[in-house]
Amino acid sequence: MAYIEISNLNYSYPCEEIQALKDINMQVEKGEIILIVGKSGSGKSTLGRCISSSIPNFYGGTIGGEVRINGKNIKELSRYEMAKEVTMVFQDPEKQLMMNKVHREIAFGLENVGVNSEEIKRRVWEALQFSNILDIAYRDISSLSGGQKQKVAIASAIAFMPNCIIMDEPLSQLDPASAEEVMAFVKKINEELGITIIIIEQRIEKWFDLAEKIAVMDKGSMLFYGTKEEIYREKSIDFIPMYLKVIRDLNIESCPKNIKEARNIINSKFKTEDIYEKNCKEKKSSEKNFIKSIFTKEKEENTALKLQGVGFNYGHIEALKDLNLSINKGEFCCILGPNGAGKSTLLKSIMKLLDFNGNIKCFNKDLSKMNRLDIGKSIAYVSQNPNDYISKETVHKELKFTLDNYNIKELKVIDDVLQELGILHLKHKNPRDISGGERQRVAIASMLVLNPDMILLDEPTRGLDGENKKRLGDTLLKINKKGCTIILVTHDVDFAAEYAERFILMFDGSIVADGNRKEIFSRGIYYNTVIHKLFKDVNKNIYTFKDFKSILKVYEERI
Repeated sequence: MAYIEISNLNYSYPCEEIQALKDINMQVEKGEIILIVGKSGSGKSTLGRCISSSIPNFYGGTIGGEVRINGKNIKELSRYEMAKEVTMVFQDPEKQLMMNKVHREIAFGLENVGVNSEEIKRRVWEALQFSNILDIAYRDISSLSGGQKQKVAIASAIAFMPNCIIMDEPLSQLDPASAEEVMAFVKKINEELGITIIIIEQRIEKWFDLAEKIAVMDKGSMLFYGTKEEIYREKSIDFIPMYLKVIRDLNIESCPKNIKEARNIINSKFKTEDIYEKNCKEKKSSEKNFIKSIFTKEKEENTALKLQGVGFNYGHIEALKDLNLSINKGEFCCILGPNGAGKSTLLKSIMKLLDFNGNIKCFNKDLSKMNRLDIGKSIAYVSQNPNDYISKETVHKELKFTLDNYNIKELKVIDDVLQELGILHLKHKNPRDISGGERQRVAIASMLVLNPDMILLDEPTRGLDGENKKRLGDTLLKINKKGCTIILVTHDVDFAAEYAERFILMFDGSIVADGNRKEIFSRGIYYNTVIHKLFKDVNKNIYTFKDFKSILKVYEERI
C-alpha cells in the first residue's frame, strides 16, 4: 500500500464550470521526493491543496474521487491528525508568516493545533537548530531576506513533525545562491527525517536531479507520472532541464544523470575546433556595435536613462552606492545579481518611488522636476508582486483601469495585449482566482497596454513555465524592436541571455560589470548559462539554446 493514494480525483472551484482537476490517479511512496510541473494554470497548486485537504475545507468547490493517506480517506482525519500527516508551504512565504518574530512564527502553527507549551518550546528550538537559523530566532520577520523567510516557513512546517511537506514554488522569489541553500535544506529534511517531499515548481533545472518521480500536469489532467529516465524518453514532453533537452536533441538514447555526464557526452560528440565559426563572426560584428554604443560618447537625444551619483539608504544600510549609468533608447538591458544587491531599489528610484540622492534623467528630463503621472506616461513599471496590480473584478477591468487613468479611449489594445501574452481566455475572470503565473502576466499586460517608451520589469518570469517565458520574451523583443527601451531585473540567467543584449551585474549596491553576452558570461564564475556550462570546452561563444541549435545545424552540414 502506497503512503499517498489518489484515485479518480476531480475538482471544480466554486462557481466554475470547467474542472480544475480531471480524473487524477497517482501513488506516492513514503520518503519519496516528487516534482510536479506543468504550465501556469494546469492544476499543480490545486492538486497540492487537495492532498493537504485545504481543498475543499478552505477553498470550497465540488470534489470527487478520493485522497488516501496510509489507507485512510483524508475526509476521515481530524484537523490535528491531518496537521501531523501533511503540511504545505505556499508560493509567497509572506502570505503565511503571521507573527512579528521568527521564534513566535514557528510556535504559532503548533499553538493552533493544541500542542502543549513544553512540547512547543522544544519543537521550536529544534526546528530552528535543524534549519540552521538559530541566529535569527529573535529577528523581526520584516527584516529577513527572501531566502530567510522561506527557511522560516519551512522550519514552521518541520515543527509539526509531519510525514509529508508540500512546497508550492519555494524558489520563485530567490536568487540562485538562496535557492541552492533551500534545496540543500529540503534534501536534508528528506534524507535525515524521512519526510516525503512534494515540490510544485516551474524552475525544473533546480529540482529535477533531486526528484525521484516527475508528474506533468496539463489542463487539469495528469499528462505523465514516472521516473526521470521515462520522461526523458517521452519526446513529446518538454518539461525537462535544459541539459537534457540538448542531449535529447543529439539523439542520445541513455539519460545522463547530471550536467557533468551531459558535458562529457558533448565533449566526446564535438571536436574542440571552431565549428561555430560562421556564427562567431556574426556575433563579433554585433558585439563591436554594442561596445561602441556603450563606450562612445552618444548624442544626448539618444539617451533614454542617465544616472549620476545615485544613492539610497534603508536606515543604516546602503542599498545603492553612488551609481553612474547610461542607457540608450531602444536598448534591452538585464540587471543580474543576488538578493539585496540593489536591483529592485534601482528600479524604484527610476520610478521616483524612493527619495534617492544624486540625479536621474529620463529622456533628457530631470526626474526631480517630473510628477509621477508624467513619469508613468513614459515609463511602465512592473514590480515583483503581481498582487500590487490587482484591484478589479475582472482581468479586462484591470487593464481598462490603467487606460482610464491616462484617459485612453482605445480599448482594442486590451485584447491585443492579452492575446500576445496568451491570456485572452482569462479576460472575464477575476484575477484573484487565477494561478500565480497567470497573475504575473496580467500585471505585465496592465503596463503594456500603455505602449510605453520604457518598461521596467522586476522578476517578470516568476511563476512562468517554459512556453509562457518564451511568449513573454518574444513579446518583449517585439516591442523592443519598435523602439521601447527595456530594463529587466531577473535571477533567470538563461532567459536573460536568450533575449537581452546588455547585462549589468550588481553586488552590494554597486555595478561591478556591464557588457554584452560574451563579456559577462564567458568569464562568469557564478552567473552563467546552462548551455555555456555544457559547451565551454567545445566553444566559448555558445550561451543559449538558440546558439546550440545553430551549432547543431553547422555540425550536421559537415558530417
